[in-house]
Amino acid sequence: MDALRKNAFLFTLLCGVFTTAHAGTLPKNIIGQIPAGYEVLSYKSGELNDDKLEDFLVAVHKADEKTIAEKTGKAPRRPLLLFIQNSDGTYTLAKRNDHVIFAVDEGGQCDPFEDGEEGLAIKNHYFTIQNSVACGSHWTDFITFRYDPKLRDWIFHKRVSETWVMNNSKDPNADALVLGSRRLESGKGKPPVPFEKYSAD
Repeated sequence: MDALRKNAFLFTLLCGVFTTAHAGTLPKNIIGQIPAGYEVLSYKSGELNDDKLEDFLVAVHKADEKTIAEKTGKAPRRPLLLFIQNSDGTYTLAKRNDHVIFAVDEGGQCDPFEDGEEGLAIKNHYFTIQNSVACGSHWTDFITFRYDPKLRDWIFHKRVSETWVMNNSKDPNADALVLGSRRLESGKGKPPVPFEKYSAD
């Protein structure tokens, strides 16, 4: 094996180890339910319904999504999986949505949903998908859902989209960026839209 092929092999191996290690902190029961062809991108735990048990949001993606985007001109979607814990400690895949996490090519110069702690948030039966970009352009697009105990489902709560532009102020203490625009979409007073049926496209 020549040096180039050896380096490529080692890089692939290390990527595989990283993905396995990242996913390894998830319960084995959840890892076993990750759809074929996908890998864990990010996850967050918290109480998503009213049973006081720890649940999980798991974002998954295709490992070669950037290559697919370059070859086809369109990146594959990144599903968000909602796992609910059962009384016996196992987890059930309760819901899936392929249209709330932005694809790798939807952020311009950088990924709008990087692997890490900032992409997903859970609090008091609400959860938020936090798409954002801070290179070239600056914007955030936060989509929130809430658990409805009557419907026993998660429904669209609100979406807040903001852009940020350079501050022209000559004040040396002024912030570098100021709010350029803000758009609010609310689910209040409208027919409920279930998490599985909501699309940010």
